[in-house]
Amino acid sequence: LHSNFSEGPLAQWESILPKPDYESYATVVEAWSRAAVFESKRPSEPSGLGIKNGKGRVKHVIPESTKLAFECAKRAEELLMSMQGAHEQRMDSSPTYSNELQPDTQVFHSVLRSWANIQGGTKATAIRAMRILDLMQELHHYQSLHSNTEPKLQPNIETYKLLLRAWAHAAHTPEGPDRAEEILRHLLSMSKAGNMGADIMPDDECFHIVMKAHAESVRKRGASVMLIEGEEIIFCSSVERARKVTALLDWMELIALRPNSKIRPTTESYRIALSAWAWSRHVDAPKEAERILFKMIRANEGSRMLSDNEVRVIPETKDFNTVINCCAFARGVGTNAEEWADDEVLEQQLRELEATYVVAEGAFEALLSSPCAQPDSATFRGMMRACVNLLPNNEERDARVVELFQMAYKTPAQRENMNLSSNMRNPPGGGYVDNNILRQLRYALPSPKEYIRVREEYEEFRKKNTASEE
Repeated sequence: LHSNFSEGPLAQWESILPKPDYESYATVVEAWSRAAVFESKRPSEPSGLGIKNGKGRVKHVIPESTKLAFECAKRAEELLMSMQGAHEQRMDSSPTYSNELQPDTQVFHSVLRSWANIQGGTKATAIRAMRILDLMQELHHYQSLHSNTEPKLQPNIETYKLLLRAWAHAAHTPEGPDRAEEILRHLLSMSKAGNMGADIMPDDECFHIVMKAHAESVRKRGASVMLIEGEEIIFCSSVERARKVTALLDWMELIALRPNSKIRPTTESYRIALSAWAWSRHVDAPKEAERILFKMIRANEGSRMLSDNEVRVIPETKDFNTVINCCAFARGVGTNAEEWADDEVLEQQLRELEATYVVAEGAFEALLSSPCAQPDSATFRGMMRACVNLLPNNEERDARVVELFQMAYKTPAQRENMNLSSNMRNPPGGGYVDNNILRQLRYALPSPKEYIRVREEYEEFRKKNTASEE
C-alpha cells in the first residue's frame, strides 16, 4: 500500500497509513516459509519423469510442487531483503530510530527453513540458503563493530543445521551430500581449533543429516546416470556412498571418546549405516552390515554397564532383520549368468553364498540372545528366504527351513511384534506364523508331500495351543 500511495495524487494519504513493523514482516515471511515446505510435500508427477534420451538414460524433470515451493521461498527471501532495506532506510533518515525493524536470527531462520526443507530440492535451493548464511555473517560482523549492544543477528548451530539440510535435500544434485559433509567437517575443524562458540558446536543431529543424505542417495539412484537440464551427470556409486556413511559413524565413535563430548552415536546413527549398506546391494554389504550390527550390540552392552550413563544405543528387531534380509537378497549380486556356466567359478560362488548365509545365521543367533529384542514374523521369513537363496538345494536345507518354521509357530508372539494388519494377521495359537511365512514355506519346500506334513503338524499344534489358552 505504501508503494502505491507514495507518488501521484494519493501521496497525501501515505502519512495516515500504518507502517509495517517487525511483527508484520516476520509474520508474512514465516507464512511464505511454511507455504514453501507445504508445497514441496504435495504429491506431483512431473511430466518428463521416466523419459529417456537417445542413449537410453533417464532425463529428470523437476516436479511442479518443487517449482512452486521454490517460488514461495523466493517470496520469503524478497520480503527479508525488503525488511532489511526498510531498516537501513530508517537508520539513515531518523536519528531517533532504535533498530526495531532490524531482521533478527528468527526471521533469517524462517527464510533459511524455506530453502532447506524443500523436498527434492535442487542445487539452486542450496546455493540460495548459503547466500542467506553469508548475509547473516556479514550483518553480524557489522553489528558487532558498530553497536554497543548485543547483535540481534547471531548465526548458531540451528543456522548451520538448516544449511546442511538444504544440501541434503538437494536430491537432484549429485554433490549435495558431499557439500553437506564439507560443511560438517568445516564446523568440526573450527570448533576443535577453538574459533567457534559453544552455540555452534556440531551435535549428533548434524552427523545424522549428512549420513542420511548419503544413504538416501544410495536408496534413490545407486550408481545411475541422469540428465538434468540437458547436462549429463554421473552420480557417485552406491558403495562409495555407503562407505562415506560408515566413515562418519566411525568418526562419531572416535569423537565420543573425548572427555565431555556431546557427540555420541545413537541407535539412529547405526541404523542409518545399516540401511545404506542394505540399499547398496554390493557384494560386501552383508559383511559390512554384520560389522555395524555387532558394533551396535557392543555399544549397547557398554552403555548398560555404566549405570550413571544414558543408554543411547538399543538394537531393535528391525536392525537384526535388516542384516538378515541384506544376506537373503545377496544371491547374484556382483555376478552374471555367464560365470555360473564355469564349474570352478560356480563352486566359488556357492562357497561365497554359504558364507553369506553364515552371516545371516550369526545375526539370527544374536537376536535370539539379545536382551533388547526378539524375533518376529519378518525375522523367520527372512531366514527362510536366506536358506532358499543361499544354501544348496538338498535335504539339509529343507530340514533347516522346517526347523525355522517350527521355531516361528512355537515361539510365543508378543503383541508389539505381531502383524496386526487385516490381511496378514497372525492366526491364533500359531506364534509368529502369518500368510507371508506360509507362502515362503510353500516356496522353500518343493515336495508337496513334505509341505503337507509340515502344515499338518503346524495346524495340530495351533489347535492344541488355542484350546489350552481358552
